[in-house]
Amino acid sequence: MSESTQSFAVLPTTMLLSLVLMLFLPSISATNYYAYRQPKRNPPQWPNLLSIDELAMRGGYKATNYEVITEDGYSLWLHRIGNNSGPPVLMQHGVMVAAEQWITRGPNRDLAFFLLKEGYDVWLSNLRGTAFNEYSIKYSKSDRRFWDFSLQENGMYDLPAFIDTILDIRKLEQLYYIGHSQGTAVFFVMCSTKPEYNDKIRGAVLMSPIAYTPAVAKQAPSIRIIATRAEFINRVLRNLGIYSLGIRTEQTINFLRETCVNNESTRVLCLDLLGLSSGEDRNNLNIDEWNFFVPYYGAGTSLYVVLQFAQFYTTGEFKALDLGPIANLEKYGSVKPPPYNLKLVTAPTALIWGNNDVLTSESSVKRLASDLQNVLIVKAVPDPKFNHVDMYIGDNAPYILYPDIIQIINSMGENKSSSEIWKNLKSPINTITQESYSYPKKNPVIKEEKKLLALTVRLTKLYSQQNPSSNLKKLFGLETTDDEYYYED
Repeated sequence: MSESTQSFAVLPTTMLLSLVLMLFLPSISATNYYAYRQPKRNPPQWPNLLSIDELAMRGGYKATNYEVITEDGYSLWLHRIGNNSGPPVLMQHGVMVAAEQWITRGPNRDLAFFLLKEGYDVWLSNLRGTAFNEYSIKYSKSDRRFWDFSLQENGMYDLPAFIDTILDIRKLEQLYYIGHSQGTAVFFVMCSTKPEYNDKIRGAVLMSPIAYTPAVAKQAPSIRIIATRAEFINRVLRNLGIYSLGIRTEQTINFLRETCVNNESTRVLCLDLLGLSSGEDRNNLNIDEWNFFVPYYGAGTSLYVVLQFAQFYTTGEFKALDLGPIANLEKYGSVKPPPYNLKLVTAPTALIWGNNDVLTSESSVKRLASDLQNVLIVKAVPDPKFNHVDMYIGDNAPYILYPDIIQIINSMGENKSSSEIWKNLKSPINTITQESYSYPKKNPVIKEEKKLLALTVRLTKLYSQQNPSSNLKKLFGLETTDDEYYYED
């Protein structure tokens, strides 16, 4: 591939990332912050979007919100749904979403409500960088240093703050943990960098666990395209003064609703992007639930979080963010970023993955299981098309996944062995192996680049038309016609 072709090939991914609307929020100054015990403020809310309180109330429960200040001064929100006296369960969302991920569908559909019905005390947390992270005591959100965090800080500061808050309020020593995607990675970071927190986990159920990644030959071309260009994209965006990804505003909410819900001709483009990034399984989406959930996407994170995930894919290692030799030496005390020692993760753990998840694979999950010290269950969801987001939005998840999760947590509480847990699972032991997808012999990466470019050009133009003041079109030189980027399957 020529140098000019390589430069051109960077465009789809750059626009794809920018399309998630990397916008600055106004500077937020904080002269006071409050102890979690007496929340004198309310969490942020957005027009035309049901709040955590309203989502909980719609499900028949009251939400209690706690502002938690981390050890390094970040303000985060923690939500208690209901007021059950049973064992506490902390649920941690994935990347680009927030705590709402767990309760948008309602009773008999969302895992959180199943847990509440079983008597568990459900808590939903929000990592730094999301829309629920309004300020830091040290830096305003317009300051570059505010966004200089990765999974390292999520695991070392955010999760411990949530866990300590819950245990202190409940006067208990342990809780259950449920994580999805980023929520699994930060759990591994916490337990390996602060191993004393293993003792505070009664059991962890980790869906779509991300530490090790599929081998290069098994990686989906769309994911490989983004991962291999992430370093370049990060440099370009940071030079432009952009340090975050996907800030939630009224403008972005309206754009997502209009483009991915109301407009039938563009809704398919959004579903195409979802399939490329998660695994194609749109037939497993309840369209009404999907339409309601879409505006909650783009909850925000830092570019460094995305870059660290990309480095997992390009190196095959689960390690701290690589900032370059000089910055590494300053931050970690070594020229290379240190690997996370998964042998230190000793909390009882269940790993659940999907056969059609482009971000994980059977081999990557089994490799992870071999390093963890107390794995009770390694299980694929018994649906060969089950993908990354099906874990929380899949139409069949309440039937083929959530009953097993409830049973696993119940069994962990009874200190049952792995074999005993297997016997009690409601869905059959899964023997399906990951499907071997045969891509066309013509260069599949080029084909996927064309599709990414076509989709992002069209969606970026739509955004520019709806928001004339936006400079996205000018920034990426999209002064051309759609026909030039026409893509057909």
